[in-house]
Amino acid sequence: MYNASSQLQCAQKWEMEQQVADRRESQDLVDAITQVAREHPRTPAVIQDSNTLTYAELAEHALMIAGAISVGSAKPCPRILLALSASPLAYAAMTGTLLAGGTFCPVDLDGPKARNEAICRLFAPDVVLYDGEIPEFADLAPVSMRMLDVSAVDDCSPGTPSSDRSEVAYVVFTSGTTGEPKGVKIGRREFSYFLHVAQTYFNVGIGERFAQWSPLSHDLGVMDVFMALCHGGALVPLTRADRMRPALAIQRHRIAIWQSVPSARDLMKRAGHLTAEYLRSLRLMSFCGAPLRPHELKSLFAACPDLQVFNTYGATETTGFNTLNDLTKANYDSVCHGTDVSIGDDVPGWTLLLRGGESEDEGEIVLAGDYLSLGYWLDEDKTRTAFRQITTASGTQRCYFTGDLGLRRGGRVFCVGRKDNQVKICGERIELEEVDSALRQLGFDNACTVYHDGELYAFVETTASVEQERIRDLLHQHLSFHAIPKSIRATPVLPRNPNGKLDREALRREIA
Repeated sequence: MYNASSQLQCAQKWEMEQQVADRRESQDLVDAITQVAREHPRTPAVIQDSNTLTYAELAEHALMIAGAISVGSAKPCPRILLALSASPLAYAAMTGTLLAGGTFCPVDLDGPKARNEAICRLFAPDVVLYDGEIPEFADLAPVSMRMLDVSAVDDCSPGTPSSDRSEVAYVVFTSGTTGEPKGVKIGRREFSYFLHVAQTYFNVGIGERFAQWSPLSHDLGVMDVFMALCHGGALVPLTRADRMRPALAIQRHRIAIWQSVPSARDLMKRAGHLTAEYLRSLRLMSFCGAPLRPHELKSLFAACPDLQVFNTYGATETTGFNTLNDLTKANYDSVCHGTDVSIGDDVPGWTLLLRGGESEDEGEIVLAGDYLSLGYWLDEDKTRTAFRQITTASGTQRCYFTGDLGLRRGGRVFCVGRKDNQVKICGERIELEEVDSALRQLGFDNACTVYHDGELYAFVETTASVEQERIRDLLHQHLSFHAIPKSIRATPVLPRNPNGKLDREALRREIA
């Protein structure tokens, strides 16, 4: 049967693929920034409080930092550790590192000292860039490591862009299962290509205000920086207070583009700020890193009927997002199922596969595409396990096995949990996310279930009292006997990690 809507979507996707097909050898990300600086020198590149840094000034600072890095550097493509909070100097340092042909690795200055020490040891930087005060984790630094204060490089001679460019643009460390941070290598060519693909969706305008909500030590924070700066946007770094009151920050800074995990919307709701008054300046909100829920979309469109919302899916290991759902008030309900929102269609250059399930419509989400990361820092074993060659109808492709579980319903893909969140009780396989979903169907906006010592324990986010037995009885309508939690606890706010994702491990420790 002819489906006009489906035909239109296919035509639009084909047109977008044609737009990016000839750009796989894309303009380098630093070349893109310097081009903006040439063409729009007086346009704000960074807006922080009352201070504005133009693109001309950003380029000047970046070249000075590149020159300071190069002075005394005995080898090309240096490794640079960024001990900097989000600020104009930090963005100049990131750009300056890439101008010098190096690889940067950001650390979270508010993070545990032991973790930062581990990252410093594993990354083994040639230079540490800091602002005013030497970071305490640098006490264990090797003698060969040079400390450079980026606030004191104004007298340095500007450097020149290096012809020797590291294959790796940056390394971001994520939490490893053993407790040792796990570094992901993001290729310079791959990241440049991703930025071009992202722009076909975000369409960042010259001078358009783009919030940086995520810390620089996370991949989403780095994406924010270069998605804005490579396309002439005005980047607005948010303070810790801003991140806790995001709607106030949107109103005060007149943010047009917002990218974060969905929990930012929860913060707006709890503060009573999910209204048009606070969100009037927004054109686009993009969410990733955690599941987006239908009730969250409903409340956003109630406040801002004309808002455009992206639900994207990807992983640190795949450089950026790989699927995208373009949502409006008119269409969002059609891509929802129960308490889930579809993760959308493959973006150009990517193929999402489901492998290892009982049918071709379920299994582990496997991603094949043009900007996979280059693997894990100094860990070939993990790289071989997660990145594998598989044969598809298109031939042999290098793929990333995400560990996420996917389910295709009515032609749409939904992310329904994690392989490592599957537990077995009395021989029955149970997905923790399935229990969470059942609790959400009973009216709780957020729920998180953990497994400990053979039992399930659930936490629900509410300030009201919880009638455990009544809820357990209701859960029997949705779940098997063994999937009913032993206890259901109410908490005003569920714990979240620095990325804003629900922290299941923190709840597990609480039960233990």
